[in-house]
Amino acid sequence: MPKFRHRKIKRQHHVLEALEAGLAVLAALDDVQSVIPGPIKPKSGGAMGFSLSYATATGLKLIGRSSGAAQEVFVVTRRPDRVTAELIRRGVLPPSTELPR
Repeated sequence: MPKFRHRKIKRQHHVLEALEAGLAVLAALDDVQSVIPGPIKPKSGGAMGFSLSYATATGLKLIGRSSGAAQEVFVVTRRPDRVTAELIRRGVLPPSTELPR
């Protein structure tokens, strides 16, 4: 798949269909400069949705899960704490998510 961007989302890899709505929410946030989905990997379990993995030097690393698969999602932002709080408020991340430091 060739690389291109559509509304802040880099399209180098396929995206799990169950994650599309969450990626659209991420891309709509003013504090987000870019959203970069990684390769899809098969996983066992039925957990669905996003979880915060950790803060990176350029923003956040999220893990998106659908039934039977997982995908890393890198978020480029200068304000990871504000993005995390907004994702919790909008229901993309669970309320128990800790804000990055």
